[in-house]
Amino acid sequence: MLHAIPLDEPIDLAALGDFLASDRAPPDCMQLAELDGFLAGIVVSPETILPSQWLPEIWHEGEPEFADLDQMSAIIGTLLKRYNQIIQQLDADPGAYRPLIATGDAAGTDASDWTLGFLDAMALCQDSWLPLLRDSMAGPLLSPIMLIASTTERANLPLEKDERLPDAEMAKLLADPAPLLAMCVAGMRVFFRSRRRTPPRTRKAAKPASARR
Repeated sequence: MLHAIPLDEPIDLAALGDFLASDRAPPDCMQLAELDGFLAGIVVSPETILPSQWLPEIWHEGEPEFADLDQMSAIIGTLLKRYNQIIQQLDADPGAYRPLIATGDAAGTDASDWTLGFLDAMALCQDSWLPLLRDSMAGPLLSPIMLIASTTERANLPLEKDERLPDAEMAKLLADPAPLLAMCVAGMRVFFRSRRRTPPRTRKAAKPASARR
């Protein structure tokens, strides 16, 4: 059992990434960029998803083998700290949030893993995302995520010709996706929070006929 994880301490994302890539983590578990997209999706989700629900999704039907309780506390603590950090950044200063995007000397920037993680979070309560998809102003916030996810076969997300960007525009998006993805995530957070604050409209009860005379 974990006790009093200090969520305000520095976040060692490098150590978390090393653990996810190690033999102690399930072979099909999320890696760091995918995990970060997943956490962003959990944070902006239209429904509150508890850690007890989303933590098992990280391991993809496997179980991590922690060396001891200290390692378990450190890894789970880092996951929760990054989750809390995303909340704080989006709510206090949306411009401070930046997604963790995979980079490589040969391949350059690749945000597909991050977008796959975000889509995994959406799948946990996909029907609740329909108001955003149907909103003419907020719906396009999902477009960059879907476009980038469609570039990898892992997403199984083929797009019709009229749903794609011109090659030049797509190249620009893939070259530097972090700022736009951050803006989209911040916009979704605002959209769903505003819906929670707006009370549903209720019709005024009609006066009895005797009271109208």
